[in-house]
Amino acid sequence: MSVFIKHGFSLQKYLLVFLVWIGLVPFTFAEVSSYEITSRQPYASGMTFGDVGAYEEIIGRLHYEIDPANLQNQVIVDLEFAPLNARGMIEMSGDFEIIVPVNPDNGNGVALIDIPNRGNRISPRFNQPNANDSVGGGFLMQEGYTLVWVGWEFDINNGLKLDVPVTTDTDAMPIAGLGFAAVRDIGSWIKYSSDALVSSEHLLSFGLSQSGRYLRNYLYLGFNTDEAGRKVYDGMDAHIAGSSKIDLNRRGATPVSQGQFNSTTFPFADNAYPDPVTGVSEGLLENSRARQNQPRIFYTNTSVEYWGGGRVAALVHTSPDGSEDLELPDNVRFYLLASTQHGPAAFPPAGPGNGQLSNNPLNYWWHMRALLVALTDWVTDDVEPPASAHPRLGDNTLVRPEQVNFPDIPGVHTLINVNAGTRVANSLLENEGGVGAALPLLVPQVDQNGNDMSGLLHPELIVPLATYTGWNFSSPERGDPDQLFPLAGSYIAFTPNRETRESLNDPRLSIAERYSDKQDFLNQISNVTQEIIEQRYLLAADKGAIIERASQHWDFLMEP
Repeated sequence: MSVFIKHGFSLQKYLLVFLVWIGLVPFTFAEVSSYEITSRQPYASGMTFGDVGAYEEIIGRLHYEIDPANLQNQVIVDLEFAPLNARGMIEMSGDFEIIVPVNPDNGNGVALIDIPNRGNRISPRFNQPNANDSVGGGFLMQEGYTLVWVGWEFDINNGLKLDVPVTTDTDAMPIAGLGFAAVRDIGSWIKYSSDALVSSEHLLSFGLSQSGRYLRNYLYLGFNTDEAGRKVYDGMDAHIAGSSKIDLNRRGATPVSQGQFNSTTFPFADNAYPDPVTGVSEGLLENSRARQNQPRIFYTNTSVEYWGGGRVAALVHTSPDGSEDLELPDNVRFYLLASTQHGPAAFPPAGPGNGQLSNNPLNYWWHMRALLVALTDWVTDDVEPPASAHPRLGDNTLVRPEQVNFPDIPGVHTLINVNAGTRVANSLLENEGGVGAALPLLVPQVDQNGNDMSGLLHPELIVPLATYTGWNFSSPERGDPDQLFPLAGSYIAFTPNRETRESLNDPRLSIAERYSDKQDFLNQISNVTQEIIEQRYLLAADKGAIIERASQHWDFLMEP
């Protein structure tokens, strides 16, 4: 395969490694000037992963040189105030970590660059959705990916960090936008440089929440083109980012603190569309910076990104005023992970915490594994991925909150006073992109059980034991009980039998009214799971684990 590490046994090669270690070897590739290895050891104590075999873990520091005169860098705010070295370049350095097959020929030829969230590694969540450790079942390693993490954020205390220069004026402010160049340049280094520590023909990037918003802004600003004018990433998944971006490329940016704040700036959708607020017609991908070298893109979102969190996911596939559906570009797919929350809650479900209801444990990572395989196949073999799956205005599966046909379940807060917040400033546009204008809120319509009707439906939504939502109102102890608690969904179990249901005035059919027994339930789960596998939204290898979790769910409710 085309992912490989430079191995060698000559004295010359050993000398080169030593000089690189101490940071004395400058690369001919301009953007990454040198690296230092601080740790190199077997990954997971030498565990082997199927035919791929063992992996090794490499940790160190990268040193970058950024050309302030290069056109691809001109969008970086405060570039003109950056200190320069003797070669007229801007210097910065940051952490990296690489997990790579010991025998690179056994890999799948794809490097997955995981954009850290506040310095934290995210992609290990693919490995085993039901496991608590980062290795889990080793899905990513079994598939043969080379995994790469690189620091891009300057304002964190722990984890993978990027040290950026400060401006030479009296303010001495960090030049935060250089964080986009770091991710661009490690990708370009891996893909094109003969001096790279690891190399790959195909590059994917993955970002989650904060780092998913990072990827959307990375695209908007045109950073998928390197200093030499070449495409960097071939595929990308901006996960649970909604229509938002990250506020990184400005003086005074503090990206670490943006978790609970609105971060939605125009443009929202990829294609240009006239904005009724500003009169501007621009798209995330359809603008002068981003038109070239676009990757193939997945947007994956939960119901929470529709309902709250300042992310307003519907605006990725509707007009800026939310009045009509938009078609996605040919290189983009959008998937709603129906009736899920920002990150799945623990199973078995616990009682209410920050919200008035139990948090939502529906595990979307089974879908994410299948989608990662589909994105990989699209990039490496040009295999069309499964069709986008999301709610639409045209078929009434995307509606205003007051139009949601949620069942009248006793003790559940009515969906009132919910809004999407307002636009955040976009300094690249006139009038800052309509800053302060109200955002339209459009959310998924639900079925008679209160579960989303559209998107990627988990088997336990089609054969349900509970209602799962993308919203949860705050408990009185945690906040205003008429406001949504950030990023949380809800879990509301069905009653076990008709008698209990009627005594509680619950309009939803009980479990006993739906299924003759546990085996009937599991048979239906098995059949539905197989159908979804055939649609390529789940992997055949995961069927057994999905059925096992459904069995545990039945026991939790019916045999406590």
